[in-house]
Amino acid sequence: MLWPFIFVSLKRERCYNKKYIWCLVNKLSKVVIYCYEDGSRGRDALKHILGDSQVKSLQLDGYNVYMYLDDHMVDIEHLCCMAHARAKFKYALEQGNDKDVAFILKLIGELYKLEREYEEGKLSSGQIRLCRNNLKTKAIIIKLRSKLDVLLSDDHPLRGDLMEKGISYMNTWGTQLFAYLNDGSYSIDNSIAERFIRPLAGERKNSLFFGSDRMTRVSAVYHTIISTCKMQGVSVLDYFKRFFSEIVKGRRDYEHLLPLTIGLD
Repeated sequence: MLWPFIFVSLKRERCYNKKYIWCLVNKLSKVVIYCYEDGSRGRDALKHILGDSQVKSLQLDGYNVYMYLDDHMVDIEHLCCMAHARAKFKYALEQGNDKDVAFILKLIGELYKLEREYEEGKLSSGQIRLCRNNLKTKAIIIKLRSKLDVLLSDDHPLRGDLMEKGISYMNTWGTQLFAYLNDGSYSIDNSIAERFIRPLAGERKNSLFFGSDRMTRVSAVYHTIISTCKMQGVSVLDYFKRFFSEIVKGRRDYEHLLPLTIGLD
């Protein structure tokens, strides 16, 4: 399960409040769900969204409030997003031409190159897991860890704030950043969820704010249907034609009228 969340503005009695909409993506089931939990992005909101679902893993961007769900939900593996780590070093490189930053970005780039090879080769999850744990991958990670250890040493010269943030992020979340190696079905980052949040970001820019909690939930439902159709590879127009045709016939078994269950190829 991969997710980000996006903040939206909610207008109430001439006042604007910062609220959040979740975007959760189940890559294996090809389902995208947007949730508006009264605008909260707290741990209780995520627990309510997941309910009794048997979730194997959760991928986040380092917002550590979700690291404690294990108190209530057993055997969840936490993953962090490598793209977020890479972005921090990229900003540091733009700040100054630091050879250490360039070296770290080069190693991260090699990891991403391997992921593209697995995807282009259409390897199974089992094959991907074996490849991710071969000597080539381990050598890259050892070089990366060794460089971080040098940068974290007490006698290393001072560096810029952006570089410091990148090093701190990778050092703090190192276990979670490389947890994707444990299973071939895991992703190196949550870029899929980030892509699906963009249409909502565009809507936020155009509409500026939502007028009520109810309409915010309506937007979440709308984007859930559209994005799940895209993940399932079915036409949104064909889906709505079939959906309303079945509704007119009197069907109300909504669990069988979803983009993945309605029967479209």
